[in-house]
Amino acid sequence: MKRAYSFPLAASVTAVVLSGCSGVGMTEGVVIDGTGYSVGEVQEATEQLSEVSPEPVDTATVIYQAGIAPLLGGWFEGTSYEVTESEVRTSLSDAGLEGDAGDLTVQAVSAQRYLAVINDQAAMSDEELAPVVAELQTLTQEDLGALPVEVNPRFGAWSPAGDGVLPQVPEWIVQPES
Repeated sequence: MKRAYSFPLAASVTAVVLSGCSGVGMTEGVVIDGTGYSVGEVQEATEQLSEVSPEPVDTATVIYQAGIAPLLGGWFEGTSYEVTESEVRTSLSDAGLEGDAGDLTVQAVSAQRYLAVINDQAAMSDEELAPVVAELQTLTQEDLGALPVEVNPRFGAWSPAGDGVLPQVPEWIVQPES
């Protein structure tokens, strides 16, 4: 004898099991400096950056770059090295990105641009960037770890030691004993 309620019961069990796969209480993919980005936006940014990069880009890299972008943007604000959203969108379009770049994609590329300037010795010797150099000299890994970034556990965890986004094994996964 078949029971008519077996499908709804199976759907309920599936929903409960799948709910364990997402971050408890976190519906966003990442929250950076108070701005939330959905899981879809995080995945979209990863896909968009992989589309225009010579090598695939992983989600942890996208989140890390977007996470440090506000800090870097604040340092470069008002200088001739400041990166604007329109410049980033134009460069992504010129690089062959199909469609409009998402906000998280733009933020990650902005960080890439700032990091390129930081790694350019000629640019960093420009007197205009003396305040940026001073900030860099005081920056610690712990400062990066203290940035206001909250990562959905499905993508990992923001490292308090400033190592970026680290993989996170959910508590319900038990490692086999050797």
